Amino acid sequence: MGPYLVIIFQLVGTILIEGCVMIVWQGSKEALGYSVLCNLMTNPPLNLILLYLSGQGIGLYATLTIRLLLEAAVVIIEALAYMGMMKTDFKKSAAISLVLNLSSFGFGEIFGALGMWKVLGIMAAL
Repeated sequence: MGPYLVIIFQLVGTILIEGCVMIVWQGSKEALGYSVLCNLMTNPPLNLILLYLSGQGIGLYATLTIRLLLEAAVVIIEALAYMGMMKTDFKKSAAISLVLNLSSFGFGEIFGALGMWKVLGIMAAL
């Protein structure tokens, strides 16, 4: 059950961070719902890939380059989803996706710098 706890923890954290940014920036519950849907679509697969890579000896949260490439893919996928849900152009939806993902990625990097990912690594091993 360990890896699933990590994925759930990361999903909830991402939804909280990006949801707060989205509701402040866009000012609607509907936009918050779009953020939740996008994160349900992209966050678990992203973290499953990172956990898989950790099993291949790359480390629990891979290298910064790998994480940034995966995050770039997530930004594009979510931008396309926001474009459809919010009925907006790609430029605006890409900006929304980029800002939200930078927010949660930055928080994750700070979290990691504080050594908290080690706690999640122990949970994943259980």
